[in-house]
Order: sequence, then structure tokens, then C-alpha cells
Amino acid sequence: MSFDHIAPIYNIGENIFFGNQLNLARTVFTDELMNSHSVLLLGEGRGKFLQELLAINHNCSVTIVDSSSRMIRYQKSKVSKANFDRVNFHCVSIETFSTNQKFDLICSFFFWDCFTVQQINKLVPSCSTLLLTKGLWITSDFIDLMNHKNYVNYFKIRLLYLFFHLTTGIRAWRVEPFRNFAQENGLRLLKTDETKKNFICTELYQKII
Repeated sequence: MSFDHIAPIYNIGENIFFGNQLNLARTVFTDELMNSHSVLLLGEGRGKFLQELLAINHNCSVTIVDSSSRMIRYQKSKVSKANFDRVNFHCVSIETFSTNQKFDLICSFFFWDCFTVQQINKLVPSCSTLLLTKGLWITSDFIDLMNHKNYVNYFKIRLLYLFFHLTTGIRAWRVEPFRNFAQENGLRLLKTDETKKNFICTELYQKII
């Protein structure tokens, strides 16, 4: 799986398909972002959220895990010289990432939709060990349901999966609800925010064990 080929057009595609909806979902829990000290970002696209996080939180350190070297180059271009020492970039897959550091906030925005249920079952437990007890986890993803309120979005998601399957080699074909995996790994749901179009869901969890 590699996002290198689509990195140059990633933001263009996001803006055409979704406008500002994805970015609004990433920043819905602003208080939690402002009060965090050590943040782990799982995938970060071209760095738009990273830029906003550094602007609203002047004290946090950020660790980014992203398997795309081209995405990381774009991310670095969003960081000012004054903030560069606050960000650690790891160009590795999440499967091979390793660190002794513990974080008080993990963010996974439109990240788990790239993985199959079998992959998520392995990755969520290992990622949760990186979170401090009472630490927070914010995740956003699409609501992948077929019903009378969501059929247009459902087919839009199917087109997106076809595109990403052909261009990046992802193995997943549907969005697996993160809530199922969170509850099995000591994460308690604190808050939920959904778009009015029943399309995107952002959830805030806390590690309780």
C-alpha cells in the first residue's frame, strides 16, 4: 500500500469531493487538541491538520507515522522553522512502527478505512499500548451504511474505494466502525459528532485500562 502516487493531487481530490467537511471533522474536538502534550498522528495526508494543531497548541510535541515519503515531504513544508523541533516524522508503516514513548493523545483521521477488519484487529491493540492511561483518542471516518438517508454517500464511498484500490493498493473495501475495536481494547467513548448529512463521524475515546 502506497500513497506516493496520489500525494500531489490528494488535497485537490479531498476538496472536490468533500469541500471542508473532512477538515472540520478533524478539528471538532478543539479543547482536547489544545490541552494535549504528546500527540501521535496515524497518517497525516499533506499536513493540513498538523499545521492547524501546531497553531492552536504551542506546547505539544507531535509524532507522525506515515508510510508515504511524498506525503511526509508535504507535511514538512507545512511546519515553520520555529516548530520543526516539535515534530518527529517516521516514514514507516504502522505495522512496523515502534517506540518506547507514551502519548496522551492519538489521532487517526480517515485512517482505518484503509485497512481490513483482520488488519485492524491486530493494529488497534498495538496502538492502544502507546496511549497513556486516561489518554484520549480522536478518530474520524465515513459512515458506510446503505439506507434511505445515506445511499448517495454509500455509492460515493464505493467509488472512492475503487479509486484507492487501483492507485494505492489498499486491501479494504468498506469502512469498519472503529467503535467495535475500541471497546475491546480498553477505550471508552466520551463524545460523538456526526455531520448533518449522516456521512462522517468523529469520536472521542479515553483509555480506561
